[in-house]
Amino acid sequence: MIRYLTLAMLPFFLGCAKDHHIPPAKLGYLGFSRQSVNSYQLRFTADADLLNIFKPEDSPVGGMLRCSLVGDAVPNEHSSERYVAKGLVSSLAAGPTVSRFVFHSSLMFVENLNEGRSQRVLDEPELREILVFRQSVLCVYWATAYGFKTYRSGVLRVPSAEILRELDK
Repeated sequence: MIRYLTLAMLPFFLGCAKDHHIPPAKLGYLGFSRQSVNSYQLRFTADADLLNIFKPEDSPVGGMLRCSLVGDAVPNEHSSERYVAKGLVSSLAAGPTVSRFVFHSSLMFVENLNEGRSQRVLDEPELREILVFRQSVLCVYWATAYGFKTYRSGVLRVPSAEILRELDK
């Protein structure tokens, strides 16, 4: 009986995520280049160490950069937006920049299908059609840790012209 009561109470405690009290990092655009047929590298700076937002004892799960390809809305963490770019984030040697934190993300441009349950990679003509009339693409870094609310960075604006230039190569 006690076991069933514990299981019945479990959903109430799963919704109690702690607030991390970490301010959104400011992100700055550095560059964009093609890595392979469907993969692009986005380089950017941050005023915080994105890969260590959560302490090891907080049990970090991971982080991802998500970019919205249509509209002016900031991308949501689990959004079922139709057209997005997303990729994991890695650290780069800082070099001559204004920030000591320099990162890159290997992005793939995809179309979400079936309300986000599946996806397919966008081909060049489709991507060009989506981006040709946009000034920039809005990107946000998301990170999670067990028991904490999701961390969200500030918005990174990637110039659409830079992406289109790489498509022309």
